[in-house]
Amino acid sequence: MTMMDGGMMMEVEAAGRRDERERKIQTGQFGLRHDNRIIRAIWAPATIIVVLLGVAFSEIIVSLVAATVLVAGWAAWTWARYALHRLATEIDISQTHAFVGESLTLSLRLENRKIIPLSALQVRINLPEILEPDNQAFSRLHESEPQEGVVVRSTSMRWYERLTWNFEIPLIARGYYRLARVDLKSGDFFGVYRRERTDEARHTLWVYPEVLALDRLGLPRLRPQGDQRGGQRLFEDPTRLQTIRDYRPGDPLKKVDWKATARRQALQSRVYDPSSDLIAVVALNVSTLPHAWQGFFGDIFERAVSVAASLANGYSEERVPVGLLANCTWPGHDTAIRVPPSRSPGQMTRILEALAMADVFTLVRIERMLSEERLTYGSTLALVTAVLTPGLETALLRLKRHGAQVGLIYVGIDDPPATFAESPVYDIRPALAGLHYERVGEAGPWARTDRLHANKRPPEPTDEVDLPTFVGGDDTMRDEEVTDSIATAQGDPRDTPLVVSAARPAPSREPQSPWARPTERDGS
Repeated sequence: MTMMDGGMMMEVEAAGRRDERERKIQTGQFGLRHDNRIIRAIWAPATIIVVLLGVAFSEIIVSLVAATVLVAGWAAWTWARYALHRLATEIDISQTHAFVGESLTLSLRLENRKIIPLSALQVRINLPEILEPDNQAFSRLHESEPQEGVVVRSTSMRWYERLTWNFEIPLIARGYYRLARVDLKSGDFFGVYRRERTDEARHTLWVYPEVLALDRLGLPRLRPQGDQRGGQRLFEDPTRLQTIRDYRPGDPLKKVDWKATARRQALQSRVYDPSSDLIAVVALNVSTLPHAWQGFFGDIFERAVSVAASLANGYSEERVPVGLLANCTWPGHDTAIRVPPSRSPGQMTRILEALAMADVFTLVRIERMLSEERLTYGSTLALVTAVLTPGLETALLRLKRHGAQVGLIYVGIDDPPATFAESPVYDIRPALAGLHYERVGEAGPWARTDRLHANKRPPEPTDEVDLPTFVGGDDTMRDEEVTDSIATAQGDPRDTPLVVSAARPAPSREPQSPWARPTERDGS
């Protein structure tokens, strides 16, 4: 059996377990446990027979005792039947978008809206395994898909009583989560009958990746030139002619206007306007090794995601229209991540949401994605990558021939060249050496989870280099166009029940196998 066959079999088994669990407990429906089924099956006929025999043989005491048991059993059955009836649950979270290192408050409110009290009520709050509340007993369900944990609380409730429980949850891993499911169990005062119910709360939580200052990464602040006065003209738009002047030594021949030269009998040069806007596209290559079958390095992937978020944030702070490309999927969809460039107020939120949902598994090679892109003349492409391949070099050279300016931010293992595809390579590994990952848990059969830490003292910046800042066209998309484009191409990620979380780093330089099953969580 090949590794791929083994991985497919595990996925089929996981899907089967999910289907079986859904068949057993339907959301919002009552379920009857099978504990004490023999007692529940025979007590009523047995007590009726005893009552009849007592009457027949004039054993009044026996008949009274049996009748009392019959009435008590009927009362217990009725109590259990309506135990979870009109028991309302409501889950609320303090925020739906947060950064790694922050925390949120999850509130569970219970209200018994009937006259029947609850002698015993067990509440199980199911959460993604990585969202472990502080100071709470948290049990992990290793057979669940995706992996979950539960907080179990037991209580009793009087008639028309309300209860509220608050849980503080530290956000220690980037990801996109659906939460939370609540399992309720109650019954009669004898413990003979039990009722179960499952309630779903449709809350989504985006935990954004770490956003670092560019100078902390050894990169200077962005200096866009487009509309700013006094800036050097890094790029000119050949479609926008400003004037024609006499030829000056040093003017390239492609700027010579031969028709004007013939009319004036002297060499004339064209002068173009600079483009009105700078357009930047941050591209994230999620591959950490040349081939997908080789596995992946979780720590390198998470650092690449953090660097991509930091670059996009830097461009956004300078009011530069910025977009995002990543060669992985959106949860629940089979298309790569594409956020068209925009300077709308909600653009950075869209980019951070996409990076929160990014997964380590490659959907398409980054060179193919770049070959299919139609970047405008003069656009900036900032590529964050851990691997440099001949195919990637070919794709970048094609973009440069079409007028795009390219800069590579390298986060891989091996030492990179100074230039690649006639573009500068910014090696920021010394700055990233101050960041490490702590193993904290697992969130799925393939996904891993990390926590990003930074040293108290930021690393010394490397030799100052200029980020690629280039002038592009003014055909950026409006906010409405961006929203429609994403909705049309990707669908709404909020409709998916998947949990996507950060990738756990390999404990050594050996890459992680994409087919390996998660190991037991260590005690760190």
